[in-house]
Amino acid sequence: MARFMAALALAYMFDGRMDELVLTGMSTETTSKAFILDGANRMALEHIEAFVISYYDPHIFAIAASSLAPAALQTITELAQIHGASHLRCCQAEIRRLVSMLRYPSFILKTCAVFALLQFTIPGGQHTVHHVKLLQNVGAPTVLHAIAAATTAPLQVKIFARIVLRNLELQQMELQPN
Repeated sequence: MARFMAALALAYMFDGRMDELVLTGMSTETTSKAFILDGANRMALEHIEAFVISYYDPHIFAIAASSLAPAALQTITELAQIHGASHLRCCQAEIRRLVSMLRYPSFILKTCAVFALLQFTIPGGQHTVHHVKLLQNVGAPTVLHAIAAATTAPLQVKIFARIVLRNLELQQMELQPN
C-alpha cells in the first residue's frame, strides 16, 4: 500500500504540470533548474515503472490479451489488487486528474493512472460505487475504450483499461433496478 501511494504521489508530482510551474517561475537559472527537474522526473518515472511492472506477468497478460476471457481478467485483477486500497476515497478532482493522465503520451503515467483506477473500481471495495459514479461523471469510459483499442498502447495499459471497463460495467449492472 505504501508503494502504491508513493507511485501515485510521484505520478501526481511529475505528470507534466511540474515542468510548467517551474519553468514559468524562472529567469536566469532556467537551464540548470530544468536539468535538475528533468533528472528528478526521470527518476520518478523509473520508480513508478518499477512499481507497476512488479504487477505484470507477461504470460498471464498474453493469455488475457488473446482471449479477454473473464477468468483471465479476474486472475490479473486478483494479482494486481492492493489490499487496503479499497479504503481510499478520491474526490472528483483526483479522478479527473487520473483520467487526464490517461491522455498523456507517457506510457508510465498512463499505466500508473489506469492501475490506480483498477484499484478504485474493484467490485466489493469500500468506495467502489463512489469511484464508479465519479468516473462516469468525468467521461472515463470513453477514454478507457480508446486506450483499450489503441494499437500503440502497451499491453498492460490495454488490459488494465479493459478490467476497469469491466468493473464499471459490473457496477452499473448492480446499480440498475431489476
